[in-house]
Amino acid sequence: MGFTPEEFQFALGASILVALLNFYFFTRNWKRLRIIENTPTAKLRSAHQGYIELEGKGQLVDDQPIHAPLSNHPCLWYRSQIEQQESFVEKGRAQTRWNVVYKTISDHRFKLTDGVSSCFVDPRGAEVSGDEKLVWYGNTEWPTRTQILESQSIVYAMANGYRYTEWLVLPGQSLYILGQFSAWSATTQKSVRDVMINLINDWKQDQPALRERFDTNQDGNIDQEEWETARQEARSEAQQIHDQLVLEPDTNIIAKSNNSARPFIISVYPQALLARKYRSNACLALVGCVVSVCIVAWLLHSHG
Repeated sequence: MGFTPEEFQFALGASILVALLNFYFFTRNWKRLRIIENTPTAKLRSAHQGYIELEGKGQLVDDQPIHAPLSNHPCLWYRSQIEQQESFVEKGRAQTRWNVVYKTISDHRFKLTDGVSSCFVDPRGAEVSGDEKLVWYGNTEWPTRTQILESQSIVYAMANGYRYTEWLVLPGQSLYILGQFSAWSATTQKSVRDVMINLINDWKQDQPALRERFDTNQDGNIDQEEWETARQEARSEAQQIHDQLVLEPDTNIIAKSNNSARPFIISVYPQALLARKYRSNACLALVGCVVSVCIVAWLLHSHG
């Protein structure tokens, strides 16, 4: 088979790119598989701080629902996307494509419970695998239909210019979570100075009350001496507030690790099924990599 120089360069470059992409996906999936298999599952009540995996059921915080922005479904987590259909002509043929015009992802915390203990989950930066996906269509950029219970078929796309898609994690679903587990303490997050600064900033929002409280010479301004009195009172109140924070129990939370080499995974699929998924993906990527390398070798050989 003969190639022009341009065709050869394109075929060679494309084959090398595909080989590299497949190798990347192989290493990415294989690494996640090994981490999942080598990390023991911890119990919430005895979990140590660090990089661990947990299993349990997802719960809302204080029964306060999170509503997905497009379907309005109550959920623990969502990823939402709106696409607009565009028609265009390319090489004399009419074609269509979907362009993303809106997308968002939930950063609301929820809880994980194993029936005995619970912790908070901060989903920011997580790789979320869910089994609830809704797709429906309409003629307005923002959907007028909400509380969608099931996806619509592709047939609806022919008569509608917008496609709405949402991926959801629902309350009560079983979850597998791999991430950084730590204890969050109110006193470690806020010093007495932090509390004092917040108090003073709050007082500044109400200038009449501030002057009534600290303008002792009644000249309409808070001078340096009066500000020092205000700071002393703020420091005293801040110490009392901080002393109360010490009494609050620590809160456990699992979130994304600061180590980029450690993936943060939230999945509705059980650990065994998730590991099988990563193994299958790794094997497929490895096969794709080998095939692409063979094509590169064949192209170089045939080109002489």
